[in-house]
Amino acid sequence: MTELPTIVRMITWLPVGGIERRLVSILPRLREKGWPVRLILLREEGPLAAELKEKGVPVELIALKSRLDPFGIRRLSRRLKELDAKLVHAHMYRSSVPGTIAAHFAKVPVVFSQVHNVDTWESSRQAAMDRRLARWRTGTLCVSKAVQKNVCDTLRLVPESAPVLYNGCDTNLFRPDENLRAATRAELGLSDADIAVLVPARLHANKHPLGVLKAFLEARDATKANATLLYAGGGGMEAELRAAIDTAGAGDSVRLLGRRDDMPALYNAADAVLLSSAKEGFSNAVVEALACGKPVIAADVGGNREAIDSGRVGWIHASADHAAMVRQIGEAIGDPGALRARAGACRERGLVFSLDQLVADTDALYRSALTGAGVLPS
Repeated sequence: MTELPTIVRMITWLPVGGIERRLVSILPRLREKGWPVRLILLREEGPLAAELKEKGVPVELIALKSRLDPFGIRRLSRRLKELDAKLVHAHMYRSSVPGTIAAHFAKVPVVFSQVHNVDTWESSRQAAMDRRLARWRTGTLCVSKAVQKNVCDTLRLVPESAPVLYNGCDTNLFRPDENLRAATRAELGLSDADIAVLVPARLHANKHPLGVLKAFLEARDATKANATLLYAGGGGMEAELRAAIDTAGAGDSVRLLGRRDDMPALYNAADAVLLSSAKEGFSNAVVEALACGKPVIAADVGGNREAIDSGRVGWIHASADHAAMVRQIGEAIGDPGALRARAGACRERGLVFSLDQLVADTDALYRSALTGAGVLPS
């Protein structure tokens, strides 16, 4: 059996975020498949670094003062040579720029950058830099077809050089669980008659929390449904949102749960999930909700339509279409029986975006690229 070559993934740091959580999930599984994968951080470690180390993935820090820090990039390039890295896979612009340059000078044969959202470039200068560096990469990976189109338009690439690698969730962790549902609803004080709509998102303007509140209250008033809105997430708009809830006199039907680490429990406790972001790449929350058997109401941004591919599993509305969001929330909370009837289809759709599928797709991508570069035998 051919020994697999060293793979280096790169990211700036490991805060508690969706992209970083995905790394903590996938890297140990790639090692189980025989890939000697390791992670290099380019700014600081962050709270998830220890968790990844505990799972047996080597993590090291090579701190750069800036994206184009020449001495830092030289250290990084030297380390790639020491490791005899054959493939570098860097995440997001801030690590992809130095990672691509260091890999080029270390003569790493396969180099990938991964883009996780649309319009990630903060200036035309950044886009121009990435456009130039794309010539030194094997490919620019995209988490959805929507991101792929944005990447190809911005970096002037053909789709073949910007393949889609969908996010995946742990469908063993995110799954329907009636016992967990009952326990969590009891903890939240929800009765069997309550229809719970969950908003699993940071309280940030991009997630449209005030618009979501207004739409929910309008839909609840129109349907007279016994519905409760649950926000799971913290953020800078919490005080503003609390004030809006108080002004509307909605404290009995809207709750701010703060940042939670028990999302499988909350998805199970909910009857539907609501997300109305202004911008997305490919929402982890959407596929997690589907995997738990919950229909999703979401804005038509990023890859949301690619996950919510039919009315069997949810509703899609234009990001600025408030009336459509109100109508869709009303349809959901007005017929809880129909919500429950969608559970099987939602679970089936969620399984398409499993962590196992992401590992398999990544394994196939790496093997194809390394074979094409002459590192693995054809």
